[in-house]
Amino acid sequence: MSQTAIEHLAGMRIAGVETGAQFAERVNAQVATGCGPISVVSPLAPLLPAGGLERGHVYGCTGDAATSLLFALVASATSTGSWLAMVNMARAGLMSAHEHGVALHRTLCVSAENTSATMSQVLGALVDGLDVVAVSSPVCSASDARRVVARAKAQGAVLFVLGDPGGFSIDASFSARTEQWQFDTHAHSRTVNVSASGRRVHAHRSCSVQLPIGACS
Repeated sequence: MSQTAIEHLAGMRIAGVETGAQFAERVNAQVATGCGPISVVSPLAPLLPAGGLERGHVYGCTGDAATSLLFALVASATSTGSWLAMVNMARAGLMSAHEHGVALHRTLCVSAENTSATMSQVLGALVDGLDVVAVSSPVCSASDARRVVARAKAQGAVLFVLGDPGGFSIDASFSARTEQWQFDTHAHSRTVNVSASGRRVHAHRSCSVQLPIGACS
């Protein structure tokens, strides 16, 4: 496949607003080449226009349930072979990740100096080799962030930014806020309202889900 074709499928040459037909054509072309969206669990799929996480995109997560939502969004991918890297997410509990379905044997925890020079090198290296990379409130200049995103697009990786996006331009943003906790002897699940918005979300989307997914089934 030519470099031009790869860049097109990765979305590097797509600008402005797409029509529904153009969007469907692009996603179908990606699927046909094996570069289609990364699957998510079915209750969260309606939040995403492509029904999954589009490769080369930057997703933001905010709200008190942001980390739980991240785990729910990437659980399906890690269980089917994709690797996840969490950068500077020391407070993200691995037991919680496991309860949400994340495959811990395909999960990396990375600690890095939160400066633009270091962060761009670390994130750039990770998106070169892994399907999904998540980072918390990175300090990254706009120019360094653009270089990281360009590498993510070229490799077909997905980048999540939790909290302050810094210099990153977010394609789609998720706000995850707890509506109600469920208890027995301890808190075992919660109802979370999730809304999606942004330039890659053609209309505001929202849903209420139980996290972990299936916790009360």
